[in-house]
Amino acid sequence: MPTTAKKILPVLFVTLLLDVIGIGMVIPIIPVIFTDPSSSGFLLQGYSTQAQFFIAGIITALFGLMQFIAAPILGELSDAFGRKKILTICIGVLALAQLLFGMGIELGLLWLLFVSRIVAGVAGANFSIAQAVIADVSTPQDRAKSFGLIGAAFGIGFVLGPLLSGWLASATGNPAFPFWFASFLGVINLLFVSLMLKETHKGDALRQQFHILKGIHNILAAFRDVDARPVFMTSLFFASGFAFFTTFSSIFLVDRFGLHEGEIGTYFGIVGVWIVITQVLILRVVTKHYTERRILMVALPVLAIAIGSYPFLPNVIYAYTLVPFIAVPVGLSMANITALISKGVSPAKQGAALGINGSLNAFAQGLTPLLSGIFGALLGVTAPFIFGSLGVFLGWYILFNSKKS
Repeated sequence: MPTTAKKILPVLFVTLLLDVIGIGMVIPIIPVIFTDPSSSGFLLQGYSTQAQFFIAGIITALFGLMQFIAAPILGELSDAFGRKKILTICIGVLALAQLLFGMGIELGLLWLLFVSRIVAGVAGANFSIAQAVIADVSTPQDRAKSFGLIGAAFGIGFVLGPLLSGWLASATGNPAFPFWFASFLGVINLLFVSLMLKETHKGDALRQQFHILKGIHNILAAFRDVDARPVFMTSLFFASGFAFFTTFSSIFLVDRFGLHEGEIGTYFGIVGVWIVITQVLILRVVTKHYTERRILMVALPVLAIAIGSYPFLPNVIYAYTLVPFIAVPVGLSMANITALISKGVSPAKQGAALGINGSLNAFAQGLTPLLSGIFGALLGVTAPFIFGSLGVFLGWYILFNSKKS
């Protein structure tokens, strides 16, 4: 690994970790404040169960839909103006959004929660910048392993975010408190990245015109590339399938097994532990012996089967048992799909290509929660998991049955 990468990647890891901890804090809270009438933070008194599922889906979907719009714009802005500058702005805005979400819960203002999720979605699209930083400093042969850094930060954040959120909400009796703490972490992160992260791409003199439909234009352009299309489509359907699980599993745990904030936080903490194990240990071993495609050939079907089995488990113990069969293939798939995309473009286009992929993932994260809410309300709690399983299988089929794959 180049010396520059050894200096940059640890700093970027800490930056991403603090980012993801804050974002992950929403996981145990949303199902409680929108679907559990016994919670002190319950906001939908008088609404039917179907309406609660639908509104929970919308509030979750807003984050991803705004990422869909913002990810490619931020990726290309970082190409033009530099990675550090745009990343720093995003971190500061995200801290503000977390503060607004806490205020919305405290004051019982549903509209403020919607506003805060819109703002957080735009700022949270900074992962496309982080991916570009990794591409800037990593050699092609090290990229899958380096992109695992994002997965590791995601995994640890997935451990600490829900755990902290569930514990803080339970300890204080106030579901708004975790978001004030997340805002505080955002301020710490802002100072850290300002002082510690070195610029990896200063940008060029060319200033492009950016507009709100940039994501759509970039995706359409990517799909016209016959060689790139199978990988991009696989990325989309993988993200969609996993998003069905992450969006509705916490609601499922509340509805089917009666878990509260702290228990949901613990469950997702265990999911995160397995993702970290995958990124830190398993990924490094398998990438030494197998190509990206060989890994994805196995990982995607295992994930599809695990998601499809989830709603039919008889008790919560089996749900814990299934965790590694979800988390390990997710960690392997996430890093190796990103590596395939990165290897397919020139160094000058890393920000744009990874921004496109970020936009696809964000689109999945935006549309899927909305669909989960609709399917859950109309078809029952098992439906989102069935559709999630089918989505992952479809991504696998496209990647390995395309004429150009």
